Amino acid sequence: MKKTCSIAPRAILMCAGEYEKMEILRRAEDLVIAVDGGLPRLLAQGIEPDLILGDFDSLGEDLFPLLEKLERCGRKKVLRLPREKDDTDTIYAARLCLEQGYRDFLIYGALGGRLDHTMANIQTLAWLRERDARAYLVGKTTLVSVLSSEKVTFPENFEGIFSLLALDSRVTGVTLEGMKYPLQDGELTNSFPLGVSNEISSEISYTLRASVTVRVGKALMILTRTRGDFSSFDPLMIERQPLTVRSEGC
Repeated sequence: MKKTCSIAPRAILMCAGEYEKMEILRRAEDLVIAVDGGLPRLLAQGIEPDLILGDFDSLGEDLFPLLEKLERCGRKKVLRLPREKDDTDTIYAARLCLEQGYRDFLIYGALGGRLDHTMANIQTLAWLRERDARAYLVGKTTLVSVLSSEKVTFPENFEGIFSLLALDSRVTGVTLEGMKYPLQDGELTNSFPLGVSNEISSEISYTLRASVTVRVGKALMILTRTRGDFSSFDPLMIERQPLTVRSEGC
């Protein structure tokens, strides 16, 4: 019998931050959650969420009747959250997905707008990474993820601006290959932006696929398209291989 590769279902969250309309690569097995004001964005693209949750402080009042109708008819599950709580709506949704076994996350509408909201979403990435999940904040020209104890290899012909910024006080064992500015077993700190504005291009990486290794600590990876966008790009095409962390004494 021929073996087939199973594809793990993904959790797709649509949030209420700045959002430029782009293709959402939904598969039948994916779980789609409208997080508060993200609901009209999904509906505008003909996507019916599996779950709608939030305290609905960012949902337009014109959609309240629709929300109430969905609650009454039971077509879609609506989860109302209190406005005063420790969790943001986004991390609450991420926690639910983790409890259901999801380990791959695509989070849209989570960049731009209020800086504190963007930083909270970056912290959500770090929280998910600590729980062995792969998560991306997806914008039209920006892709953000948190790396830790892993090697990340980009698809062939991938191009863009690559930045790597330390979240922990020290991030060690950092290796960059197939980029304009390579690095071998280097160190980043969260008080100096050494890793900003590197480049990945076919001219540089034609003999070697671009990759980044982060051995110890958490680092924020920011990818920016200078030509085209991420509309038709599946972030899970980026290969992520976990590493065994070596002890400092070795």
